Amino acid sequence: MKYHHAISQQGTFFRNLRNFGVTVDHSAQPQKAGVPSRPTPSARIDDNEDGSEPEWEVVANYLDAEEGDSEWTLKGRDQAGLDRAEKLINEAINNAKRMSHVGFLTMPDRTMFPKIVGAKGANVIRLRNETGADITVSRENNTIVIIGESSEHS
Repeated sequence: MKYHHAISQQGTFFRNLRNFGVTVDHSAQPQKAGVPSRPTPSARIDDNEDGSEPEWEVVANYLDAEEGDSEWTLKGRDQAGLDRAEKLINEAINNAKRMSHVGFLTMPDRTMFPKIVGAKGANVIRLRNETGADITVSRENNTIVIIGESSEHS
């Protein structure tokens, strides 16, 4: 259950499995959120008082993740689809295990988001492809969440 949220990608992963005729039944699903919440910023003397500078914070991933097992039952229309689904699930589990840290980039306001994201999300797509990180640009606040492998913090 620890890696369920990372694998499911908010349900996208399971919808993609349906493209080749495979559905997944879960014996249990986690009840907690899959990503740690943004830590409360520390008060430091050198902090910019007016909040005009971006904040970058990195925390370990899976600190509060639910432990335990969930049995996944795959149902498919043919063996080829089931074999492909099994391969993708194993790759997704290995990828989720590497996602060791979560970075929070909080901007003073959303005016810089278009430059960061790029035209039609081009910068985010490029960064995802180059790094393998999961990048989520919030629609509710000024924070971009990046989940990935950190060589600096490992």
